Amino acid sequence: MSSLVILGTAAVVHDALHENTYMVLKGARESILIDCGGNPIGRLQRAGVSPDTLSAVILTHDHPDHIYGLSILLMDLWLLGYTDPLKLYAPASTLKTIRAIMAAHQWDQWPRFFPVEFVEIPAEVGVKVLENEDFTIAAAPGLHFVPVVGLRVTNRSTGYSIMYTSDTAPADSIKHLAHGVNLLLHEIAGATFGHSSATMAGVMAREAQVEKLILIHYPVHADQTALVAEARSEFSGPIEIAQDFAEYLL
Repeated sequence: MSSLVILGTAAVVHDALHENTYMVLKGARESILIDCGGNPIGRLQRAGVSPDTLSAVILTHDHPDHIYGLSILLMDLWLLGYTDPLKLYAPASTLKTIRAIMAAHQWDQWPRFFPVEFVEIPAEVGVKVLENEDFTIAAAPGLHFVPVVGLRVTNRSTGYSIMYTSDTAPADSIKHLAHGVNLLLHEIAGATFGHSSATMAGVMAREAQVEKLILIHYPVHADQTALVAEARSEFSGPIEIAQDFAEYLL
């Protein structure tokens, strides 16, 4: 059965119990990584995902807490004997950043490195990112310091849908893509430029008419009960705080 495993839940400053926010989609034969924090191979293995099933990585934007694990992921896959083509999806600015990072690592000198295909995600509401036998994934631009996309994932067999906002202030584009999803994973780093509070997440959940709200990308030392109460002031449906290695069936 397909599922989403949360590999990390923290906002920028993580701690010993919370990795930075990223996650993996587990399908029948393939897995897809969404963003890439530290120790991705170890986290995938702990989540029961064999690295050799990884077929794609989607990066929502190029801030370090969302991409800093990619270099070691690519290197570890290479050292583990990974040979299949790996597709890397991201906004154009993020692809540019990743190319520069890999050039600094002299990637072109790594012998027999597996093929990597860079695929741009256009800044369009509802644009299809990818489709495989398990999932259809669409994107919409958010409002952040840099170009960013939120992602809607639909299980092709069950129709179950989830929305991950990534880092964003309240945005109509994100609300439109999230409309009617079963599970909304909404960031709550705080009511600062380019981010959202728990209250704002509750408003988004209510206005997008979602079934359940998961609060993620949160300050790790915040009072989690208080965060849920803030969201509850705007959204009457089920609410919970995401935890590292929580798994949601799709």
